[in-house]
Amino acid sequence: MKIQNTFRRMTAWLGCAVLLLPAHGLRAENGSSASPQIGYEVVGQVLNPSSTTSQQYGYLNFVRDVDRITTSAGATVSEATAMLTFYNDTNTVQVINNGPIRTVDRSGTGAIYFGTGGNDFTNPSSFKNGTAVQNYTLRHQVVIDTVTGYFTTTFEMTVTAVKGFQIDGTTYRMAHPGSVYRVTVFGHLTTQSPPSAYIAGFADGQGVNGSVGND
Repeated sequence: MKIQNTFRRMTAWLGCAVLLLPAHGLRAENGSSASPQIGYEVVGQVLNPSSTTSQQYGYLNFVRDVDRITTSAGATVSEATAMLTFYNDTNTVQVINNGPIRTVDRSGTGAIYFGTGGNDFTNPSSFKNGTAVQNYTLRHQVVIDTVTGYFTTTFEMTVTAVKGFQIDGTTYRMAHPGSVYRVTVFGHLTTQSPPSAYIAGFADGQGVNGSVGND
């Protein structure tokens, strides 16, 4: 009962919203389209500064058809070695309580960044130190079990801008403006912030196709 009451108090001001992430698939320059599939996977955290605002941030731990996403070949992917990161700013639209289930709707903006690694979860802003290679608007729905603190979040992402980036001489673009895709994230609230929650999930998208050169 003590744990149950703790999560109920916590979720009342957290309204937890989670990430991430971003792309209706990654594609290589001039690459052909493919059937929708998992485009990338994410690991991250959530920080809720108030009952009406939420920030989700982290890194991409898998990107389809990209052989290297870390700062050096063979390195284990982590927040410190990941070259692709994400950061979202969202605001609460509505909160609905239904027994032990709490639903939180949020909207906002975010971006995927390409950088040189060195990201640190103790410094959320470090996840946007790179160059924005995809910008997007988003809406998401968080469904929280207030008894256990577990939740699922579904994001609808609309790409507003993209910028090419190079890895090992190949140029990639994260989809194209106007693309819409879905990100599903699973998470758990913390009993003491920061962070407000831990998250991980995946994006539906199209794979990177073809072998391409530099622009």
